[in-house]
Amino acid sequence: MYDMTFFRKINNAYGSNSKKETTLYEIRDRIARTYTETIDYQPDTIVDGEPMPLIVMEPRGGGDERDRMKKIEAPPESIFRLGSKVDCFGLKWLVVRINYNQEIKLQGDMQLCNYILKWQEDDGAVVEEECVVTRYKTSASGEDASKVVTVDDTRRNVLVQLNERTARLYQGKRFFIDMEGLNNPKVYKLTDLDRTSFVYDGVGFFQLVCTQEMEIGGRDRPDLMLCDYIEQGAPLLLSIGTCGIDGLNTIRQNMSREYVARFFDTGGNEIQMDSVEWEILPPEMLAIDQITVLSQSDNRIELRCAGNASIGGSFTLVAAAKDTEHGKFMAEMNVEIRGVF
Repeated sequence: MYDMTFFRKINNAYGSNSKKETTLYEIRDRIARTYTETIDYQPDTIVDGEPMPLIVMEPRGGGDERDRMKKIEAPPESIFRLGSKVDCFGLKWLVVRINYNQEIKLQGDMQLCNYILKWQEDDGAVVEEECVVTRYKTSASGEDASKVVTVDDTRRNVLVQLNERTARLYQGKRFFIDMEGLNNPKVYKLTDLDRTSFVYDGVGFFQLVCTQEMEIGGRDRPDLMLCDYIEQGAPLLLSIGTCGIDGLNTIRQNMSREYVARFFDTGGNEIQMDSVEWEILPPEMLAIDQITVLSQSDNRIELRCAGNASIGGSFTLVAAAKDTEHGKFMAEMNVEIRGVF
């Protein structure tokens, strides 16, 4: 008869309840004892500010991103997370994948952070965040999708760790994304903010899609690499009241609809805000002419839906305004596309 007690005793695995658990314990123990003997062992790596030796390996295959990606393994009982920042080889890396099957050891991939994204928060505080910036790529649909990749030079894909600072980012935020010190560095606006695909149990990273736009003289500071610059010590610009968008949240093919942005002070009295900025997100809705702007003046905008617009699709209409007396306001409305009948 199989003697589990004896088996656990000779393998120093009294806490296990099955042969599988005992075997796993033995494997983890052997890995832990020989962990430092591998040639890929890096004893000086730091994960999220804490020392954690890792095994750092080259990925298989080739490609342009080979030197910017590394496979990593942690010793048994050690943990890194999706979105963790790793100090290795004198560089910063972002953990972009982990293997959740941790019976033996924790494995994952990390990608080189090649840019420091800078922006200001509402109180003027400057934030600098290491991130991964790449060109935006899309694959063609159909049978040959794997063979056709389109690179959009006007957009950048940004991976940034989820933390207290990045959690406050919002669509419409503007950044300089270019080499510092050059003339006319490129400005990009955050047009798509994915806060769900790479977040698990409250940790992970965000994927930002930023679209190139023109620099605004007097507002942007290329010398500081800060867009919409706020003077340090300037009064905090808060919203004193509420705002909303009047109009139906549906629009039909081959039809137009008007929307009105309204602003109210804390007493509920409607106030007039100058220079209301309208935006349609995601920008692809405009790029393929599904939604066009017929007219726009002050706090009103009229949109038209094309006959070939995708029924059941939707877009977000954003209205924003600010002044020194009332502060800044922003309202959003999700609008669904419906058929003619």
